[in-house]
Amino acid sequence: MKEIGSIFPLYEKTASPPALPRRGGAGVLNGENDSLSEEKFVSEPAPSLRGRAGGEAVLLSFCREAIYLIASKELSHGKKVMLPKYTCDTVIAPFQQLGYDYQFYPVCNDLTIDIPKAKEIFSEFHPNLIVVHPYFGMDLTKDELDMLGEMHEDGCEIILDLTQCLFSTMRLPFIKYYVGSIRKWFAIPDGAFLETNEEMQMPSIGNDEIVALQTKAMRLRGDYFLSGDAKVKDESIRLSHEVESLMTRPITPHAMASVSKKLLALEDADTQQKIRIENYKRLYEGLKDVKDIELIADISRLTTAPLFFPFRVSNISEMQKKLAQKSIYARLIWEKEDQILTITVDQRYDLSDMDRVIAAIKEKD
Repeated sequence: MKEIGSIFPLYEKTASPPALPRRGGAGVLNGENDSLSEEKFVSEPAPSLRGRAGGEAVLLSFCREAIYLIASKELSHGKKVMLPKYTCDTVIAPFQQLGYDYQFYPVCNDLTIDIPKAKEIFSEFHPNLIVVHPYFGMDLTKDELDMLGEMHEDGCEIILDLTQCLFSTMRLPFIKYYVGSIRKWFAIPDGAFLETNEEMQMPSIGNDEIVALQTKAMRLRGDYFLSGDAKVKDESIRLSHEVESLMTRPITPHAMASVSKKLLALEDADTQQKIRIENYKRLYEGLKDVKDIELIADISRLTTAPLFFPFRVSNISEMQKKLAQKSIYARLIWEKEDQILTITVDQRYDLSDMDRVIAAIKEKD
């Protein structure tokens, strides 16, 4: 049975990946040396990822490295940062490493900022930085932007993390920094961007060890999808866990790998955005009346392609187990917070796959 929610696979040029529902979704490598090649395949980001509003988009290995560079740059202005309630350890880690004091601000059930409480924390804490996540394809609202504009006037710089809204066109003069993880959207072993008008000290050395391991894990996942060999899948998972372990080391910024740039340049980003939106809408319409789950936001709030489809459920482990029996892997991306699970809606899947998810969630135990 086709898996939904696994890591992206990579396929050798001589191999034939499984038929895809539409264009995009599986990287193809030419040979064994691709993962560490020093050839500069592209000199700038793919067109849809170039800097806007005068900012330069620079490609890094991981998003935490982009945040680390910003936090380092802003040290002369203070060491206090506000972070959203729903965020990842990888966002917190750069500030911890640099000795920042940080406080979390609350996020409402619909994933908008709790503005009154955020303002209260701001007035008491006096941060010089705030990190903001637009969630799951939903750009920030006017009220949220008004609040951030006020904070900027009071001396706080804003880091807008677009990891969940990678193709958002929102660029505003009072927001100094834009970052995002690219690797979570495409079949590439690493990749993130940092966009700013500020001059930054950017790395030139790649993250060779991690890229080599992740490339191998993705290759093996492709091999597994072609062969069905469970041992190959197990080895792929083991290597992915090894990558996760290595990424807990102290942060050192790296340039995005040349192999990732090469694969990114081949992606059809426009088509893939459309696929994500179509899949998201299919899930929303199919699940909006299901009593056992809670959809987080009205479909009208979707303004750009989403990273995942989120929903709340009272018993996370039971739902994950139930879906895993159908080869559907629902992710818990904020392990310490709430009951939000996510479904993968990327370019590897079509509407029939989303119908499978809907049927599996609705199925009575």
